[in-house]
Amino acid sequence: MVRNVLMLLAGALFVASPAIAQDDVEDLKRRVQEIENKVMTTEPAGELGHKLHPIHSLYGLKVSGGVTLIGQGSSADGAKGDLSLSADLVFESPVGDNGTAVLVFDAAKGGGVQGLPALFASPNGNPTGANGDLEGFDSDVNLTQAYYEHVYETLTVSIGQLDPTGYFDANDFANNERAQFLANIFVNNPAIEWGGTENFYSPGIRATIAPSETFDVSIGAFEGNGDYTDAFDKPFLLAEANLNLRLMDRDGHYRLYYWTRQGRDDISTTADPNDAALLDETNSGFGVSIDQYLTDNFGVWFRAGIQDEKVAQFDKFFGAGVHVNGDAFGRENDRAGFGYGATLMGQDYEDFLVSQDPDFSSGVEHYAELYYNMALAHADDEAGFHITPDLQYVMNPGGDENADSFFVYGLRLQAYF
Repeated sequence: MVRNVLMLLAGALFVASPAIAQDDVEDLKRRVQEIENKVMTTEPAGELGHKLHPIHSLYGLKVSGGVTLIGQGSSADGAKGDLSLSADLVFESPVGDNGTAVLVFDAAKGGGVQGLPALFASPNGNPTGANGDLEGFDSDVNLTQAYYEHVYETLTVSIGQLDPTGYFDANDFANNERAQFLANIFVNNPAIEWGGTENFYSPGIRATIAPSETFDVSIGAFEGNGDYTDAFDKPFLLAEANLNLRLMDRDGHYRLYYWTRQGRDDISTTADPNDAALLDETNSGFGVSIDQYLTDNFGVWFRAGIQDEKVAQFDKFFGAGVHVNGDAFGRENDRAGFGYGATLMGQDYEDFLVSQDPDFSSGVEHYAELYYNMALAHADDEAGFHITPDLQYVMNPGGDENADSFFVYGLRLQAYF
């Protein structure tokens, strides 16, 4: 809008004053383009690594957000269907020419579907559950992120209370529980012991340098458990390299990362819940996240990770799927996706379970999900109102071959403002 106004003014000046040279008008257009580019590059990413849309601006202050209502049920014995409601509100304010201050507030209600069989958990207790939008808060409204972001040529730095998942392990087709897959296993790599609170928020710093359009490197250092106590004793560290390629003249991203974390507050979801030494043990691992369009409307994605089986309940994860744009079937702003994930139990955790139950038989936990995101009232990717039917299926939950398979069926209503 600002650009359009400035362009109109430039045209009016040219008509009103023949003395103004064409070169001056072209110079003004160039300056407008530079301002627009600067605004776009300094616009911070949301908690899921996406631009926050739509954005409403008043005297430089930008406000955006969304409301998510999810209803789910399950075929699992003893499961109870239920609702969950979440809302987020984002405030952004420019600081000087190259800085931005950001506050993010989240609220949540409801417990989601209850009584599901136990699934694998990463060492900090975050389950690979059926509702990645559901967060555990002690109060109704929470300040989840508060940070300052600065852009200097090819370097971007964010410091404050951050969400590490917004900057690392991104994926264009499997990374947004408000618009894509609901299951946590297809939102973030479960084979990462994410630092911070149970919802990943943590004080820290991240820096990204992009020497070219095709390559960038990010590093991050975060407090291990997000409580601001002994902040430097048990850090969570990450480094990621990202290639932005155009294979077959279509967009793709290829990310490789390494992480390490020393210590945790809870041993109940580690490889041996009876081993107190695991409270201070270091866990580390590698991961990869790939998304690639193959045609204008069809893309594929892949994500994998490996971590220390001496610490974690499972040591390997592989996930892959497809993404389809609505243009393929005449609905421009709809999206559909299918994902499959396999989680493999570590030997130490299997030994622990057998010691508790000699009849225990381990297996690969298989997880599949299918969704269709229908955009209504002229909504686009992250604007307006969306309805998403969703179906999930789990085999060998928690790596237990004796556990029954089950479905989780649900409906997500999403409104952006």
